[in-house]
Amino acid sequence: MVSIDDIQKALNVAETSSGLVKMIDDLFEVFRPYKPEIRKFRIDYTDNSSEIKYLLHMPIGIRRKTHRTVELPARTGFRIDEVLDLDTAEMLDIHFDRAGNKWIVNTNKFPRSERFLVTLKGKVSDQFLYTLVSVDCATDPTSRDEDDIYWIHSALKDVSILEKLWHELNVEKVHADVRIGVDRFFSSAIPKDISERFKARDRLLTAIATGQRNIEYLKHDYRRRHGQSKISASELVDIFTKMVSGEFFRSYIQVDEPFNVGDIEPFRKFTSMIPERVKVSVRTDLDFKIPAARGTLKFERKRYEESVVEMADKYN
Repeated sequence: MVSIDDIQKALNVAETSSGLVKMIDDLFEVFRPYKPEIRKFRIDYTDNSSEIKYLLHMPIGIRRKTHRTVELPARTGFRIDEVLDLDTAEMLDIHFDRAGNKWIVNTNKFPRSERFLVTLKGKVSDQFLYTLVSVDCATDPTSRDEDDIYWIHSALKDVSILEKLWHELNVEKVHADVRIGVDRFFSSAIPKDISERFKARDRLLTAIATGQRNIEYLKHDYRRRHGQSKISASELVDIFTKMVSGEFFRSYIQVDEPFNVGDIEPFRKFTSMIPERVKVSVRTDLDFKIPAARGTLKFERKRYEESVVEMADKYN
């Protein structure tokens, strides 16, 4: 039978062993490299540029005297840009050595401050952005009275996991490209003689591109129609280009907050003078406070169509 004294001795041994293990662990901790904490991860969605900020906390004491090292993961496509002393707000000239998949520096190179911020700059891959952010928008609009409505949705994926990796995450200028068809407005508003000239030009360009035999005949047909028109082809191209330019087209676009309108780019086929569609980039910023954004883009279809008709009436 086990006595109370035996139990007490066993507890004393266990307590002593536990204390010894803790002492050994604390001793090893003195010689382990410092582990920087990722404070901020910033990404520009438009060009994949990125910035990572590591916080180093290095208290003055025995840990600094044992020549401990600081290790940072050497991420592909990144470089160490700057080291900031947070206690004095001074930039430091500290060089990190590359060792395999790590950047290493001895703590002796740091001044007698305790907090430092190391900034890395580089680029992330498209695949990384794809796994990080979800972006989607309507391909076909919902027509409401005089407007066309396109829904937009952007979001960070797996936010709960990301919050465990980074203290702060900012993905800037996350954009969805809304494509708005405009060719129907020009096709229906253009005067008949100009429309026929467009068709003649399209037939000629197609014949040249495909090597057809009737090119000379199509050239003659196009010249004949060109001479009957009140406006030259180059003048028409200039007018159409203006009406699908970002400066002009932007006034017919409205987006919900937190979205804003970015670049606007027209598109037309090589063989056509009529613009086919306009790509509107709709942007927003995502972070842990606003991990998702939903909204709509409104295209003032009726008002834009009236502007095209007004332009066409000048040449009737």
